[in-house]
Amino acid sequence: MNKHEPSSRKPDQPRTPGDPFGLPGWAIKGLDYPTFRIGLLAKVMDRLTIRDLMEVDGLTYAEWRVLVRLSAVEDGGTPGRVAELAWADLAEVSRAIGSLERKGLVERHRNPKDLRTSILRLTSSGRAQHEVTLGRRNRFHERLLAGLTMDERGQLDALLSKVGAQLREVMGSDRQGSDQSTA
Repeated sequence: MNKHEPSSRKPDQPRTPGDPFGLPGWAIKGLDYPTFRIGLLAKVMDRLTIRDLMEVDGLTYAEWRVLVRLSAVEDGGTPGRVAELAWADLAEVSRAIGSLERKGLVERHRNPKDLRTSILRLTSSGRAQHEVTLGRRNRFHERLLAGLTMDERGQLDALLSKVGAQLREVMGSDRQGSDQSTA
């Protein structure tokens, strides 16, 4: 079996035209865009991540995203800042914060600059959980990138950054009532 083929593909299963690695749905006429393929990859990575987080750590994906973002904000962060860093809506982040508080992984502190919001910080248990989970998640991502050289990784990251910048522009124009379709 080619090292790039998914293990779920049966040896006698035919490949679709333009699908050199036997990845179902990779080459669909009319959707021949790298950005479409990024979505496919993200969906599978998310599915694997969600299962791993729940089975090993007892965390939801939203809880993990909050833990990761809070670990990156040295003096803690507001729920709004966490939502911004996670590219998630505030309602989802708020639910995850409540759950993480009940689990003893996050605590709220009074925000001296704005009494309407609180500052969130990881507890010592939250920092420990983050470190353990982060190590395992890093091994997962290293495994996915194992076939790329360091130069290729840099190129991929630079290209994805360009797509991300364009996506940010599209998101901004959508908020301003642009009539450009995103479908």
